[in-house]
Amino acid sequence: MALARVARNGLRRSGGAIGSYTSEKEIFCERVSDHKGFLPSLGKINANSNSTYLSSIERVNHMSFWSRGIRTTPNYQFPSAQGLMEAESEYDEPRYPGLEATKPGEKPRVVVLGTGWAACRFLKGLNTKIYDAVCVSPRNHMVFTPLLASTCVGTLEFRSVAEPVSQIQSALGTSPNSHFYLASCIGIDTDKHEVYCETVRNGGLPHEPYLFKVAYDKLVIAAGAEPLTFGIKGVKENAYFLREVNHAQEIRKKLLLNLMLSENPGIAEDEKKRLLHCVIIGGGPTGVEFSGELSDFIMRDVQERYSHVKDYIKVTLIEANEILSSFDVGLRQYATNHLTKSGVQLMRGVVKEVHPKKIVLSDGTDVPYGLLVWSTGVGPSQFVKSLSLPKSPGGRIGVDEWLRVPSVEDVFALGDCAGFLEQTGKSVLPALAQVAERQGKYLVEVFNKVGKQGGGKAYSVKDMSLGEPFVYKHLGSMASVGRYKALVDLRQSKDAKGISLAGFVSWLIWRSAYLTRVVSWRNRFYVAVNWATTLVFGRDNSRIGG
Repeated sequence: MALARVARNGLRRSGGAIGSYTSEKEIFCERVSDHKGFLPSLGKINANSNSTYLSSIERVNHMSFWSRGIRTTPNYQFPSAQGLMEAESEYDEPRYPGLEATKPGEKPRVVVLGTGWAACRFLKGLNTKIYDAVCVSPRNHMVFTPLLASTCVGTLEFRSVAEPVSQIQSALGTSPNSHFYLASCIGIDTDKHEVYCETVRNGGLPHEPYLFKVAYDKLVIAAGAEPLTFGIKGVKENAYFLREVNHAQEIRKKLLLNLMLSENPGIAEDEKKRLLHCVIIGGGPTGVEFSGELSDFIMRDVQERYSHVKDYIKVTLIEANEILSSFDVGLRQYATNHLTKSGVQLMRGVVKEVHPKKIVLSDGTDVPYGLLVWSTGVGPSQFVKSLSLPKSPGGRIGVDEWLRVPSVEDVFALGDCAGFLEQTGKSVLPALAQVAERQGKYLVEVFNKVGKQGGGKAYSVKDMSLGEPFVYKHLGSMASVGRYKALVDLRQSKDAKGISLAGFVSWLIWRSAYLTRVVSWRNRFYVAVNWATTLVFGRDNSRIGG
């Protein structure tokens, strides 16, 4: 009945204005009006039973979003608040399971939402002699995204790009008051300093969805972003994204399945061409690197091991403007020429609609495909959109120069989900791994500093200096284009002058730089061994799984 108490408190603050049921594509829950935080709306609650409050919550089927990489939070409805108000006196004792607020004498608790670049860099540097750490995320590892494209074709194994969060911050697995929770945050109450979470489904728990709360002294929101689909019909249902390890696994299985199915007797020529047509939408670094890896796989491994269908397989990269638009003009031209020589067809166009076996461009052109990978950038997640917090241009959580969220106490945001507010005079930073990592490094230094000065507890840093504001300096950009070639652009901005390299030497720099950036020595060893194995023996083409 604790959920009833939470909902009742929300009613008190909002004057009874409760959001109604929304569709899958809308925000997962209406906001409680005139409230700083956000509380999850609840389903029907039986006042006479302590066991039905979870099973009665309305559930939405969002399997298609999760399987293709769009993680949404279920929609709930609150059809009537009358029963709750009548039974108010029955729920005075807190019964919401979870971690209560820290007591005097205990270490302050920092709650981190997410396990991306920003969150993991923050957790890695957090002084656990000062703080207890709690991490909430639907995945228990960090993904080394710059090398993710290599796993799709077998250049690297999947485990080489996944770093368990408990190895990044060992206190999560060893300290009695630090925890990792495999769950998604569905709400934040900034008045009470609490976050509300829902565990992953299908875990075999007595009640699903299983909800709990975690009280915080400091909250760090690093929940990441979601792939941009621009509302184009059919993208979520038919395209594959490339942001998580499970996305790479699905792409790999689909690619190998199409190769093997095309060899079956009786398959028509047109159907073989469709099955073996790999289409990538988006000419940014991810799309270009995946195209390069795919062309390498085709020219070396497919030619040798799938000789019956080697002449049918084709790669097409579709971009609305120019590929690698943030790179130097000379590097863009080099990439265009190199990809064309490697057999990648470059098309300029805008996708209008996506069907199960073809895409339709805005000029009416039909492009049949067997594998469609969508890589057109990222935008705010449904969770971020639902929060009643200040927003930056573009819809991210708005922060000041110290990565604090204004108007609420003890809340910070960083990474792809955060952006500078307009009044700071700073532009919103791009959604890059190096931006997120630098923000995580900066913020953890601020936390360790204020923690040593006794500012770790809730409401304790109001008059405390946080030091110098965050300043981002771009270190440059790199991208592999396949066949032992890469681009290195060391300019600090798009319009600045600087060193630009392309070719084999750039490829060596690219590999060396990323090898040193891999988080652990274990994974560096894995990556080096995988590269050596692929060089000597070729890529593994085993298809494992359904």
